[in-house]
Amino acid sequence: MKDRDKNIRLLKGHTAFLFIHGIGEQNPFETVDLFTQNFLTYFDKENLSFKLEHVIAQRRLSTGSFWTESFIRLKSTDNDGDWLIDIHEYYWSAYTENKITVPEILRWAEQTLDGTIKFYNRKENQPLLDQLLAKKNRKSLFKYRLRSLTILLRIFNFFYPVLRMITWLILSLAGPFLQGRFLQSAWQLSKKIVTPPLVNFIGDITIYSITDAKSPYKIIRQQILTESLTLLKEILQDKQIDYDQVIIGGHSLGSCIAYDTLNLLCVEASLSPDKNQSLLLNKIKGLITFGSPLDKIAFFFREVAQEGQYIRQRILEHLNSFRVKPEFAQQSKYSFPNPVLCKLEGVRWINYYHLKDPISGHLDYYENLVNIEMKYPASWGDQGHQGYWSDANFYEDIADRFLYVTNQNEESQEIVQPDRHKP
Repeated sequence: MKDRDKNIRLLKGHTAFLFIHGIGEQNPFETVDLFTQNFLTYFDKENLSFKLEHVIAQRRLSTGSFWTESFIRLKSTDNDGDWLIDIHEYYWSAYTENKITVPEILRWAEQTLDGTIKFYNRKENQPLLDQLLAKKNRKSLFKYRLRSLTILLRIFNFFYPVLRMITWLILSLAGPFLQGRFLQSAWQLSKKIVTPPLVNFIGDITIYSITDAKSPYKIIRQQILTESLTLLKEILQDKQIDYDQVIIGGHSLGSCIAYDTLNLLCVEASLSPDKNQSLLLNKIKGLITFGSPLDKIAFFFREVAQEGQYIRQRILEHLNSFRVKPEFAQQSKYSFPNPVLCKLEGVRWINYYHLKDPISGHLDYYENLVNIEMKYPASWGDQGHQGYWSDANFYEDIADRFLYVTNQNEESQEIVQPDRHKP
C-alpha cells in the first residue's frame, strides 16, 4: 500500500475470513495458524495496535448436531477503534484420508484423459477447444501433463505390490529391533513407506473431482461441499458478532472447494428469493484463490454430457455457472434460460498465482475476477505452490483490498455496517 493511501485509510468493521486448506496430510488448525502468524507479521509492520484472542462458538453441522468451532480474533485495542478480524478455517482432509487405492487412482486418471480427449475432439466442440488452447501453456498441458501422470501411475502400479511385499518382509524380520513409529502393523507401515506423497495428493484430487453419481466417492465430495456451505452459513448468520463482511478463500484444491461452495450457494439462493437471505448473501464480499487449479479442473475434470446430449449438457452448465465465461458453453441449436440467478455480483474475486507454481495459473475460464502474479523467489514445484503463505506482499494486498475504508475526506471504499450503538 502506498504511503499516501495509508494516511487516508482506516481499519474498520467486523470481518470474517474463512480459509480452506489444499491437498496433503493436513491437521486441524494448521491453516488458521499459517494465515494468522503471517497476518500478525503484517500488522506488526504497520504498527497496528491489537490484541489476539482464541474464540469458541457453537455451530451446527448439516445433520443438525452441534460442534464447537475454535477460531482466532484480532481486535483493536485503541479506544477509537471499532474493528475486529476473525480467522476461521474449514478442515476437510479427514473426509479423504486413506479412502482410495492406487489402482483406483490410475483408473481415474486414464478415464479422465480418455474422456477429455474424446470430448474436445467432437466437431461441435471445436470452438470451445480453440478458446481453451488460445494460450501456449494450454497446449502443453493438454498434450503432456495428464498423459505423463497416467504413465507414471502405470509404472508405479506395476512395481507397487512388489515394493510393498519387500518392505513388509524387511519390517517383519526387523520387528524385534524397531522402536518409535515403527512399533505398529508392519503391513500398514509398509503402505506408508512405499506410497509416495504424490499418490496421496492425487488421491485427494481424485476423490473430489469424481462427478459420476454412481461412484461411492461422489458422497464424499457432497459431504465436503455440504459442510463447507453449512459453516459459511453459520458464520454469515452469527448474530453475536454480526459481521459486516465475510471473505472466503482457498489454497490449491481448497480454492475449488471455496468456488464450488459459492456456486452451490447461488443455486440455493435461486430456489428461495428471501429478503433476509439476500441481506446475508450481501455480506459475502470476497473470494480469494491462490495456488488454484480451477482452470485445469474445468479443462480436464468437469462433468460433461455424452455426444448428442445437448439438453443434459446445458443443465450441467447451468448448475456450474458461477462466473463462467459465456463463450465456454457448448454450442447447440437450442438454448433456454438459466434458472440459477446468481446473487453474488458484489463478490470481489482475487486470484493469486506464481509462474513457478505448477498447480496454479492465470484463470481464463472465468470472468469478473482479478488475476495477480506473485513474484516471491521460489524454485519450480512445492516452493512455488506453498510460497503464498509466507509472502508479505500477499497479506498486504489482501489487507489493502478488503480491510480498509477511507475517511470522510475521501471517496468512500464502503463496507456497509449496521449501527451497533442503537438498541
